[in-house]
Amino acid sequence: MAPSFRLSSAPESADEATAHKGIYDQLRRVAETFPSAPSLIGLPCSRHPDGWYTFTNGVVSSMVIKEHLTARATDIFLTTFPKSGTTWLKAFLYSTLHRGTDELVAHSPHQLVPFLESQVFVNDRIPDLSSLPSPRLFMTHIPSQSLPDSVATSGCKVVYLCRDPKDCFVSLWHFWNRFMSWDIDEAHQQFCDGVSQFGPFWEHILGYWRWHVEKPNQVLFLTYEELVADTLGQLRRLAEFVGCPFTTEEQKHGVDRNIVEACALENMSGLEVNRSGTITIVDSTVPNNTFFRRGMVGDWRNHLTPEMARRIDKITESRTTLFMASSSTAKAADGATPHEEIYDQLRQVVETFPAAVSGIGQPYCRHPNGWYMSRRGVVSAMAIKRHLTARTTDVFIATFPKSGTTWLKALLYSALQHDAHELAAHSPHQLVPFLESQLFVNDRIPDLSLLPEPRLLTTHIPAQSLPDSIAASGSKVVYLCRDPKDCFVSLWHFWNRFISCDIDVAVRQFCDGISHFGPFWEHVLGYWRWHVEPPSQVFFLTYKELAADTLGLLRRLAKFVGRPFTVEEQKAGVDRKILEICAMESLSRLEVNLLGATDFIEKDVPNNIFFRRGVVGDWRNYLTPEMAMKIDEITEIKFKGTGLLFHPQLLREKGE
Repeated sequence: MAPSFRLSSAPESADEATAHKGIYDQLRRVAETFPSAPSLIGLPCSRHPDGWYTFTNGVVSSMVIKEHLTARATDIFLTTFPKSGTTWLKAFLYSTLHRGTDELVAHSPHQLVPFLESQVFVNDRIPDLSSLPSPRLFMTHIPSQSLPDSVATSGCKVVYLCRDPKDCFVSLWHFWNRFMSWDIDEAHQQFCDGVSQFGPFWEHILGYWRWHVEKPNQVLFLTYEELVADTLGQLRRLAEFVGCPFTTEEQKHGVDRNIVEACALENMSGLEVNRSGTITIVDSTVPNNTFFRRGMVGDWRNHLTPEMARRIDKITESRTTLFMASSSTAKAADGATPHEEIYDQLRQVVETFPAAVSGIGQPYCRHPNGWYMSRRGVVSAMAIKRHLTARTTDVFIATFPKSGTTWLKALLYSALQHDAHELAAHSPHQLVPFLESQLFVNDRIPDLSLLPEPRLLTTHIPAQSLPDSIAASGSKVVYLCRDPKDCFVSLWHFWNRFISCDIDVAVRQFCDGISHFGPFWEHVLGYWRWHVEPPSQVFFLTYKELAADTLGLLRRLAKFVGRPFTVEEQKAGVDRKILEICAMESLSRLEVNLLGATDFIEKDVPNNIFFRRGVVGDWRNYLTPEMAMKIDEITEIKFKGTGLLFHPQLLREKGE
């Protein structure tokens, strides 16, 4: 049988070639506007709008594929992050579909199943793939969110293979060292920062994992380690998934075992075609033997220092366990989740709560404990109250919205890790998610037992509506509050990113207590009283304090959560380095926060909207004296007799 893509090399007519070049030229101009990144092995690299990196010509090809490839229901897409076992998977699946391995003797797996973005849609070509027989077998490294929409809607099959990121990185480093000298420390740094071909690695995997969880009949998710441990079993599983199961007779005659034997890496690497042959990648001739190395599970131990391995493991743990936990709800046969009934019941209860006009385009309702939020937010808070069980080792960040939450997340996450490098590749809201708007959403009750200790979680929920287990367990709570005038102005700016909001109306509603998780004053007082009762459980601080003595507060926070900086670490400047990276001006300039997005409930929200000025006293530029006086009067009345006005550097100081 002929290689699958022999038709793709058919010459284009002059008119087709001109038209296709015009399409590529237009997309090249678009790609030129994308942010560049530190070069990958000496070649220019771009950041795709969907948040991933690769060589600029690869970004252009992926956009052409997105627009011009139409998937069929019978198609099969092989997808991997680079150096995850791609060559092996191609050989397996091609041989399974063709029930034989003869083609592998004369052709490299990359000739039989070429890459869409580096072998098919290249050199200004838009091939006519409609004439290929079904099932068409395609291969790509493109992240799931950037594939053609027709791949998901057609119901075609997708097979995703992933690998231990340490082994994956080592294999990548060895591969590129075949072409140029690449320092492993520099390569490791870029990999951890997410700047690698089709990276970040973790987001690549999680995109396909999410798709697999939602549509397990469409996306088969397997690991290299599984494939090594049970090659025959996984081959049979693959064959069944793509609709070509091995019959009993075939298994008796060893058809599947012969494929396993012929596709073994040691056998394929010894074939003449793979020892001395070449393939064309874009416009370069690449030796086939560069795609074969050791393929051993755990080979990273021969190349990475313990510190390098620990750093990759830390990122993996923080990114994947959180996502696995939030995606752990399985679907029943009828498509409903087991938790949907719980949410439906809570929605029915919340419909009986009093409503209020929000002024931001969505109705509020009043929780029985006296605070306001959208109905969906109240439902999530009630689900959290019932189904979140706190541990003694947990750390909860609690704030009223726009009180410095993003900054505190970055500082506290880095304090627990004694390192801030992950902030280069991940938004603070990805590293420390909100319970009510990122985890307990879309009818999910996540299994947070999967998260490593200490679990670091964030909420805006008022103290009186949190799960009882938080107080009972003795877990740590860090509460950050802010001058209500600055807090209001920041809220008003935030909502004006989505809807025009008159400041006079907004001030009146804020003062009436009708705002996200408001009233503001009751929110602050709830956590203040909790702090006063057992101060060892609740750390209460103000934005003004944090701005005035960030280093001192960082050290106090680290000690409070049980991860104090040692004298040696302070001498080495570990805490000062965290301070420098977590400064708002530094965070706001990071590419992930300038151009990236974070998943909130049902949509991605641009990270840049969480960064504004962060200046103490900025309210003076927006509030009239009358507005400021009204907020101050309420503050004095509400806090009178609580001791809160005497807290150091608090919200309002005499003489200001």
